[in-house]
Amino acid sequence: MNSGDVCKFFLFACVSATEHSYDQTPEDNNLVRHLDACETMGNATAICSDKTGTLTTNRMTVVQSYLGGKLTRDSAQLPTLQTLNEKLGHLLVHCISINSGYTSRVLPPKKANDLPTQLGNKTECALLGFVQTLGGSYEDIRQQWPEESMLKVFTFNSVRKSMSTAIRNLDPNKRGITVFTKGASEMVLKK
Repeated sequence: MNSGDVCKFFLFACVSATEHSYDQTPEDNNLVRHLDACETMGNATAICSDKTGTLTTNRMTVVQSYLGGKLTRDSAQLPTLQTLNEKLGHLLVHCISINSGYTSRVLPPKKANDLPTQLGNKTECALLGFVQTLGGSYEDIRQQWPEESMLKVFTFNSVRKSMSTAIRNLDPNKRGITVFTKGASEMVLKK
């Protein structure tokens, strides 16, 4: 094998590896738009993040709640709509279902022992999963309140550290609007 053959083989190996990476990334829920980003990430030696669950399992879940004056620290003991005050449960399920990106969804597991598939923003998926844990259906609420019915949506950004959605009053017999807000506690409690 001469040096020209080695160069051709090396080029073929690089092209084959790149092609394999492009084929493999959708299966791993990765989208590579710039090939140089792969090289950059490949050289990373440390990643600092406050969302360890997202990094290690690519999912987030609600593990504690403080609802109706009751703190629940054990994720196996989270409340249900039957154990919550009826009005609180109704508002909570509507707030989470309506005040989250409608592109975020939680799909049923494909196999019996698998976890549900989270599509979209992982924080919102955790909250939508919490709605399901409560015994509610965010899909039903989103059908009742399609995105077109929303009066105003203030999407989350790093300055506001919150998201708010304004809709017609939840009670059809009353006038006015209902505003749902979620976000960093130090920002939400100011409002």
